[in-house]
Amino acid sequence: MTEQTRLRVTVNGLFVDADEVLLIHQMTLPEIDCWDLPGGGLEPNETVLEGLHREIQEETGITSFEVLQLLAVTDSFFPDPLISGGLLHNVNIVYLCSVDRQSCILHSSDPEIGSKGIQWIPIRTITSDLCSVRCWQSLKAFSLLSP
Repeated sequence: MTEQTRLRVTVNGLFVDADEVLLIHQMTLPEIDCWDLPGGGLEPNETVLEGLHREIQEETGITSFEVLQLLAVTDSFFPDPLISGGLLHNVNIVYLCSVDRQSCILHSSDPEIGSKGIQWIPIRTITSDLCSVRCWQSLKAFSLLSP
């Protein structure tokens, strides 16, 4: 029997301000109850940057931010909740972004956001067991945390 693999492309933003990073409390598969980068799956009819802006707004309420540069492309494999015995291959396009922290009001009605909400988290407190694989990989790519 051949194992099926489903590809999912996501766009995510890494927002860093001084010694803190903006994270969401992720409550959906494949990684439940962890800190994650804001972002999500691309729609078939949108560009990468359109998807990034849509997802950031949906998950954080941030409508105006600057995309500074492409930070990393990461990937990981998980059991696929939609295909029995299959794999989900997440390919994550991560951009380094900037926002005027004082002028943004963080809010979301997205059911993917857990009870801890959207927070600026001190980078020194983030460990690989508290955040998603893509978050950890992105922080390492940004050289904020030691491998």
